[in-house]
Amino acid sequence: MAGILIAGSGGQGILFAGKLLAHGAMLEGKHVTWFPSYGAEMRGGTANCTVVVSDEPIGSPIVKNPDMLVVFNEASLKRFEGRVKKGGVLLMDSTLVKASPARKDVRVVGIPASGIAMSLGSVRSANMVVIGALLKETGLLKEDTVMRALRELTPARRLKSLDINKTALGKGLHG
Repeated sequence: MAGILIAGSGGQGILFAGKLLAHGAMLEGKHVTWFPSYGAEMRGGTANCTVVVSDEPIGSPIVKNPDMLVVFNEASLKRFEGRVKKGGVLLMDSTLVKASPARKDVRVVGIPASGIAMSLGSVRSANMVVIGALLKETGLLKEDTVMRALRELTPARRLKSLDINKTALGKGLHG
């Protein structure tokens, strides 16, 4: 079982990133929960979600100590860093998170996701870069499954962003 906590600000695609992982896990026949949480402010406020992926039935969507933490801002690093399981993975957008994690008992992976996304012409695709990096680090899901999930979850009004999101996901996975 893998528990993942994704956190940042509203508007950074936090909830969509979690939904993408959950949908991909379902496509692979795994048991999954997706539990979103966001502040009343929405865009610019706090946002986080937990995703649990398992080969066995899941008893609760609540993840007290995630195996993986993905952060998109320093406030989320400060708030959630202490919750990651010892030996877990802490993945952060190093373009936006300049602070160094205090934890020495977790594997820290920094990826300049927002910088990569800006170079592709869409800072809004930073979440896809980070999800690609997470998949690269963990092997949680297959690339083709996540690409399929991305196609299935992209609403018609955002289809023009599908290609850039696929490219961003690939950048996170392959550099």
